[in-house]
Amino acid sequence: MEFVYINTSGNFIEVNSSFCEMLGYSESELLELTFKDITHKNDLEKDLIVYNQSREDGTDSFTLEKKYIKKDGAILWADIFVNHIRDEDGNWIYSIGIVNNITERKKIQDTILEQTKTMQLYLDLVDVMIVALNKQGNITLVNRKTCEVLGYGEESILGKNWFNNFVCEYDRENAIDLYLKTINKETDVVEKLQYYVVCKNGEKRMILWRRAYVYNDEKGISGLISSGEDITEIIKLEEENKKSEQALINQSKMASMGEMLRNIAHQWRQPLSTISTAASGIKIQKELGILNDKDFDITMDAIVDTTQYLSQTINDFQNFFKMDSNIREFTSKDLVENIKNLILSSYKLNDIELIIEESETFVFKGLYNEFIQVIINILNNAKDAFEHSTLKNRVVILSSILEDNHYILLIKDNAGGISEEIIDRIFEPYFTTKHQSLGTGIGLYMTKRYNRKSFRWNNISL
Repeated sequence: MEFVYINTSGNFIEVNSSFCEMLGYSESELLELTFKDITHKNDLEKDLIVYNQSREDGTDSFTLEKKYIKKDGAILWADIFVNHIRDEDGNWIYSIGIVNNITERKKIQDTILEQTKTMQLYLDLVDVMIVALNKQGNITLVNRKTCEVLGYGEESILGKNWFNNFVCEYDRENAIDLYLKTINKETDVVEKLQYYVVCKNGEKRMILWRRAYVYNDEKGISGLISSGEDITEIIKLEEENKKSEQALINQSKMASMGEMLRNIAHQWRQPLSTISTAASGIKIQKELGILNDKDFDITMDAIVDTTQYLSQTINDFQNFFKMDSNIREFTSKDLVENIKNLILSSYKLNDIELIIEESETFVFKGLYNEFIQVIINILNNAKDAFEHSTLKNRVVILSSILEDNHYILLIKDNAGGISEEIIDRIFEPYFTTKHQSLGTGIGLYMTKRYNRKSFRWNNISL
């Protein structure tokens, strides 16, 4: 490692033997020189700017790459770390420089650059767009693929400003701003970005770009070179998939709504019958002249209690269908209680016992209604599994545990399990074992979708 000490005038005041050997000077010769005397003329101005700026703004240290001129006139590349030494009052006394010879590394880089120039001859064989721009954003190089996508010949593209002529108007301002910041090194090169370009026929194509700096012979930035992949058709396909998925979501919601309405009808049948019987009884008692205040009050209280029950039932179902995309905190106890209110009447109608095993209360943050729909979907599938069963004791067990900071929900039934022939397909959209008029085949598909996208849970195990 080479060490040097420099005074406030830039003169060498101490150098080690390695530094002398590297440049071919004796120690006494170097002590008669300044660092400017042995700096290559092309690097001197930049060197002085960095050096003086660090003194003026109080920077204690900096690094730079520069070229030295050896005693025999040869050029030597060095990587230098400079640290300023100051007195107690902050005044600069001298500087220490640690110098590392990187000439061989630079030769390798130059070789790579020459090879890159040669490889540019083959750019027309590449099936992606290649566009090189200078600092002003003017086009200096394009390949065959670029001409094909834009619909212009090479002579109609070279020399023109890329942003003003080929970038879509509503992407132009942001594209120019990012380009200027990148060229001026105010921001790092964005590895990937995409925007629309305008073709000769007026068509807009979405291009995904990958970019890198272009350097001149003096190793200064002269522009950017970009490779672009036309992803227009991919974007269209993604949009179509989103529409299809939204249709599935809506279809799943409608299927759930139909199931819930059936549950409401069943759940209301007995309370409505109670109200009807109580009201009829009072009317008959009055007609017979045997209605007293006590019987009247008891009957009215029963009607009010039953009406409140019906009102709470409406609230439970209304909350289930509410489109709430806000993440909120809820407990496992509240969750299970709500699920029981929504599904229990349907289970009773089908002679199924729902057993909820008690466990400690867990606190969650998430999409409450989607979580409920996931569990309702599974419980409905468990109910449907008993449809052709001759079992007298039909049981579904809902339990949960916390293991390694992961919430595990267990839903078990005695309906006989899933056939090995279809077990790998049950999460596919539109796959159903029911008659087409009875099943949509999207319940379990949406369950898996919610599991992955909304809750980011790890797994659904069968």
